[in-house]
Amino acid sequence: MSNWKVFHPERFQGAKKRNNYFEGWYFKIAMHDEVLCLIPGISLSNDSHAFIQVVSSSRNKPWYVRFPLSSFHSDENRFLIRIGENTFSREQVHLRLQEASLALDCAFTFSDVKEYPVTLSSPGIMGWYAYVPKMECLHAVVATTCSVTGRFVLNGRSIVIDQASGYMEKDWGSSFPKAYLWMQANSFQLPDVSVMLSIAHIPFHGLSFTGFLGFLQLKDSLVRFGTYTRARYAILHISDDRTEVMITTKEHRITLTGTLGSASGLAAPEQGDMKRTIYESIDGMLHLRVETLQGDLLFEGDSSHAGLEFSEASKLMDGRQKI
Repeated sequence: MSNWKVFHPERFQGAKKRNNYFEGWYFKIAMHDEVLCLIPGISLSNDSHAFIQVVSSSRNKPWYVRFPLSSFHSDENRFLIRIGENTFSREQVHLRLQEASLALDCAFTFSDVKEYPVTLSSPGIMGWYAYVPKMECLHAVVATTCSVTGRFVLNGRSIVIDQASGYMEKDWGSSFPKAYLWMQANSFQLPDVSVMLSIAHIPFHGLSFTGFLGFLQLKDSLVRFGTYTRARYAILHISDDRTEVMITTKEHRITLTGTLGSASGLAAPEQGDMKRTIYESIDGMLHLRVETLQGDLLFEGDSSHAGLEFSEASKLMDGRQKI
């Protein structure tokens, strides 16, 4: 595949951007009784800087660590990000942060990484929308699931990790959607089961529409769905703490029911400036049911450690599709 960046969405996309731009990666490590999320990125705005956000389920608290923009470096030929002495890639993470209320030292190695497929007609989770210029926010799945080993020390609490569950994705553009929901889980009882769904308000060349994208992984099979695949979705229920959505593809009926756990406030972009606050639960519960269109049950199970964001999600009901 060409070295053109559209075919490598995991790499840094913003080398030619100067203002009103953000780019951030999302690394999730889910252990038996702990979830740790690491979000490195940059903000190009009136307050340009690099950053690393940290969220711990055991502490139920986020941290936002600022760095000078000059501390951000990316490799042009592979996915490798450096912010100061901290490094992030699809193979490993090394991190050492010392702030007033945060002392974090960690080293993670990722193996059995299942990369999201990239093709000419569908270069990643965005499908052909990846070729459309000036999209408000673009999305990529870097790893649908992986195995994590390593160790970390968080504010004096030391944990050795053996075969934890990992997930990686990223966003870039100018702003997060003004209304969206996002559900992600890969801590099911069966290994290698992973799912992600996002439904969002999308401004598009002076107009707007409600679009969606996501995937379902069952063992070695991957089901892709989104606005560009002619799949359909139905929002069955939305409340402050619970959302139920049904996806219908050519072969499958997929129902996701997400229930929030504790939520942490994270910084999110508006015109590249990390001034918006969104709330994410990294220890929510997601119930997944997968059937054929004939009603044969293929999978049903629950995942704790689900990542859930319901940001102004009730407004999406106005643009909901019907199955």
